[in-house]
Amino acid sequence: MPDELIALFDGQGQSIGAKERTAAYRDGDRVGLVFVWAAWRTSSGVARTLLQTRSRPGDPYLGSLDAPAGGHIRAGETPTAAAHREFTEEVGIALTPAELVFLGQQLLQNTGRSAMQFFYLCTRPISLGKTVFNEEVGAFVEVALDDFDALVCGRTVSIQGQARYKETPNEIRPREITPAAFAAYSEPIMDAINRSVGAIRTYLDTGQIDATIWPPATG
Repeated sequence: MPDELIALFDGQGQSIGAKERTAAYRDGDRVGLVFVWAAWRTSSGVARTLLQTRSRPGDPYLGSLDAPAGGHIRAGETPTAAAHREFTEEVGIALTPAELVFLGQQLLQNTGRSAMQFFYLCTRPISLGKTVFNEEVGAFVEVALDDFDALVCGRTVSIQGQARYKETPNEIRPREITPAAFAAYSEPIMDAINRSVGAIRTYLDTGQIDATIWPPATG
């Protein structure tokens, strides 16, 4: 079975070709990745966010918490189209164009892995009970955005959330989250998560995108 054909990008975020996934990583090419966060304000004004627990076999970050959807941009696919597709595949919910906001992009240079990352925000409130599991997601977790920010920034060592697990999909249970949920990530990945939280906060507070959150593009 042939490898998935994925898009390659330059340092400005422009697509420059495509290659089979295995070959792209072997050759050190800059691949394209999308990450789709989900956050909204409740009727009382509290910001909530949805996360996933990664569970794909062979995933180097197996068991880590992450944005609810993300993955490679396929050949001939725009980042926005990939974001819509990944959210549908991993969360089980199709978004309208108005429900998906582009937050920004950032280069990732991480232990020999090169990628252009594109970050998006789903603004639709997502109920845990409406999510749909696949092999890549072991659980969906909902937490307060302020708590999540405090945890990933190191201001607290434990937060409380609610989780729905693939093994018991009819139950929603309390879950304690500690830094161990992010221990597998490198500093560049945590930097991208922290910047994403800042971008989400700005958008929820102002309805505007703050482009200064992201590092300037390179050649």
